[in-house]
Amino acid sequence: MSSSDRSPLQAALALARTVLLIAALLYAAVWLICQIWVWLLVLALLAGTVTVLVWWLRVRRDRW
Repeated sequence: MSSSDRSPLQAALALARTVLLIAALLYAAVWLICQIWVWLLVLALLAGTVTVLVWWLRVRRDRW
């Protein structure tokens, strides 16, 4: 095993910075989703409608 050049305090500070960065990124992601959730819902409904329509057309075409 190689010995680390970091002291325990430096390792704790690096961990704290990493946790802070992850928390900030999660906060930004949640904020962004809160801003555009209506558009995401509309896109999901459109995708579902297109999927059902394509499925229905395929089933209908298979009858012939």
